[in-house]
Amino acid sequence: MKVALIPSAWRKRLLVLAGISSLLFASGRPALATSGDSSDAALVAAKAWIAQIDAGDYVESYNAGCDAFHQQVTQQKWVMVLKAFRPSYGEIVSRREVSHSYKENGFNGMDGEYMIVTYDTTFSRLQGGYEKVVLKFEDGKWRGAYYEAGPKPSGQASDQPLPDVQTEVESVKTQHPQQ
Repeated sequence: MKVALIPSAWRKRLLVLAGISSLLFASGRPALATSGDSSDAALVAAKAWIAQIDAGDYVESYNAGCDAFHQQVTQQKWVMVLKAFRPSYGEIVSRREVSHSYKENGFNGMDGEYMIVTYDTTFSRLQGGYEKVVLKFEDGKWRGAYYEAGPKPSGQASDQPLPDVQTEVESVKTQHPQQ
């Protein structure tokens, strides 16, 4: 039986191609945010987005939202809802992250990668409050996708993640004056 030997010049080319191929396959999906790699970036983005809301910069917070967020709510409604309930809680006294979880395959029927961050928050006029911030990884960065705040459900320990609760944002009805 004859064994065909590969000339050394071809062997070198094949080794180079094999090396390049392995690098390409090892890199996987470069736009994918992995839980370990991006938790810090997501937490920084959550703080930045919530800081806009804290400051009353509701239009800017809307603009910092992801496309899915913009499809769910208009800027006018976002601003109206936040103006309706957020000032009633008062200023932030303290905010402590309780949990964050990475969702690689979507959140509440929306496709994509999400990070859900919950906070134990005390407002000046709301003791025992919470906040939930959801971010979507889009265009290489974390962008706001969802926000809710309110009193913690009764019996909820401060160090436990919050259950999914109905948001106050959804309960505020937009009323248009009769023309």
